[in-house]
Amino acid sequence: MAQKAAVEGLGPGFYWSLFLNPPPLVWLATPFAALPISVAIILWTILLLASAALTWYLAAPGAGLAKAGLGLMWLGVVPVSFGIGVGQSVVLVAAAVATAWWLAEHDHPVWAGLALSLIVFKPQLALFVPLCLAVAGHARVFAAWLVATVFMVLISLALLGHDGVTGFREALAVASQWEITRSYAVSGLIGAGPQLYVAQAIVAVATLTAAWRWRGHGTAIPIVAGITGSLLFTPYVGFQDFAMLVLAGWLVARTHPTPWQVALLVVGFALLQLVLTVLAVPILAAEVLLLASLIYHAPDSTRLAPNAPLDAPPITRMAPNARD
Repeated sequence: MAQKAAVEGLGPGFYWSLFLNPPPLVWLATPFAALPISVAIILWTILLLASAALTWYLAAPGAGLAKAGLGLMWLGVVPVSFGIGVGQSVVLVAAAVATAWWLAEHDHPVWAGLALSLIVFKPQLALFVPLCLAVAGHARVFAAWLVATVFMVLISLALLGHDGVTGFREALAVASQWEITRSYAVSGLIGAGPQLYVAQAIVAVATLTAAWRWRGHGTAIPIVAGITGSLLFTPYVGFQDFAMLVLAGWLVARTHPTPWQVALLVVGFALLQLVLTVLAVPILAAEVLLLASLIYHAPDSTRLAPNAPLDAPPITRMAPNARD
């Protein structure tokens, strides 16, 4: 209660909530706690803006004015601008995934896996991405992610102890019942119970099938499948979390999408901009259609599609992609 009073005493616009963030995000934020609140907010916002810029630089297709335009759209779309404005960690996860993709495409699978481990800041947004990469044949990326993640989990458990783990589980259980965490999730549409478990099983199978269908054809589409499947699977979704779909759209755009996939991306972006008006159902439908398209339009198994991304940032020489 003392914490609640302190937070609400900061003034209008501040409200207290259960602490639902995993320990690694606490480790990242701890140095900011030593600063005055106004300074900490400014520096944290700068960190989020830098993460958003890194995501755009690495993943957005095109060059010149076209790419700059995508950057402005990225910062202006409601889930991104709102998430940064309230200090959400979504763009940290987006930057981790974009960096992992870029490193994997440049034949640095171990570094890619280590970068991917930073999805632990908000893991439900990219829960299936490592599994999709494993199914698609990128074993070294998955192995590096697994080692780093297990290491962080063990440290987290040691620091939390039994009481801390119990309290965290109880907080998550309470949050899973909040309307605000369910309104943009599948659970908000069909409710909890057996029907939700069936839906989650279908999503899991479809997600991994999409990744498997693109094995040997790079990391972009398996990552897209992982992002889309994660947002459909998790019961914890806020509309700011849909920022991950912009990153997914950029990766799709780099893989020579079909005309109707392009149309779906355009419609999807409009839905994200109108997320507070159209609410969840159209966005969930667009996610399902995108996932289905990844399965249906998978490349022929007899034809190895070129894997080099379009207009990749000129940081280093593009290395040929070998299946891990």
